[in-house]
Amino acid sequence: MSVTIKDVAKKAGVATSTVSRTIQDSPSISEKTKQNVRRVMKEIGYRPNLTARGLVNQATQTIGVILPVSQGQGFQNTFFLSMIRGISKACNEKKYMVSLASGTTEAELLESIQTMAEGGRVDGFIVLYSKKDDPIIEYLHQEKVPYAMIGKPYKYENEMLYVDNDNVIAGKDAANYLLQLGHKKIAFIGEDAHQMVIRERLKGYTQALEDAGIQVDQDLILDVTLPEAAYRRKMEQLFGNNDFPTGIVASDDLIALNMSYLLSGFGLKIPTDVSIIGFNNSIFAEKSRPELTSIDLHTDSLTSQTVYQLIELMVGKQTLAVKIILPHQIIERQSCIRNDN
Repeated sequence: MSVTIKDVAKKAGVATSTVSRTIQDSPSISEKTKQNVRRVMKEIGYRPNLTARGLVNQATQTIGVILPVSQGQGFQNTFFLSMIRGISKACNEKKYMVSLASGTTEAELLESIQTMAEGGRVDGFIVLYSKKDDPIIEYLHQEKVPYAMIGKPYKYENEMLYVDNDNVIAGKDAANYLLQLGHKKIAFIGEDAHQMVIRERLKGYTQALEDAGIQVDQDLILDVTLPEAAYRRKMEQLFGNNDFPTGIVASDDLIALNMSYLLSGFGLKIPTDVSIIGFNNSIFAEKSRPELTSIDLHTDSLTSQTVYQLIELMVGKQTLAVKIILPHQIIERQSCIRNDN
């Protein structure tokens, strides 16, 4: 037998109307009471049927933007900042507001999203990341909350709306760019490969090397999320000798710029000793010295297309799964030169 709102009210020792107002995050209910009701809901496994209760049909003209779980890095990463800026611009054009959902743990983030969705604070969500076994996506999908993703989903690919670049081809293009400049020993430096975008760029990098007849060396693949001591050991192994990689594919501009700083500690310079290409074509790419060659993902188009398609979904004009793949472009600057050795 399914758990009902009456079961919650009985166990929490409150009226059913109090439970309803807690779900809607009504200011007329004290925070202490809300916490008690939410605790009971969690204990007995009660989940409001959002569609049946009409909570998602009360238009708020607000779109929630979901950042990945972090310790605040989402607000420091230029990619996410450009995404938020682009979404805000597109929403403003359509007379929508933006509300951010973030958290330092999955549980904290999920609670924030549940409060926004079940409290009728937003009409839908845009998810700015894609990762495996994500409880956030499970919640949105199972509760039939309108949502869209910027990135390729791990699950429900044929059942949802998403806008993305072809990151396999982008990763391949980045590696091929260095190969065409004569580099043969090329490292890939990126974040957690459990993120779909990193996984696909790494896959493209691998394909480019294999197509060029170069055996992929796992020692040339570095995860910047390693513990600091392990990361430093790996850097020492890669660049603390005369047989260092002459090319680097960095999964993000900030990683590329940080590499420039770290390489100086080994007496290496960009591009004289090491050529490097990044992703996202952030503002830092052209402000750095030397200016960074980077892959432009056209974030304005990514965000505007996502907002427009999500609004169509929220107002009922779009009911089918939609996949939009946008092009990318290599912006050549000064961080890559020919290697004739």
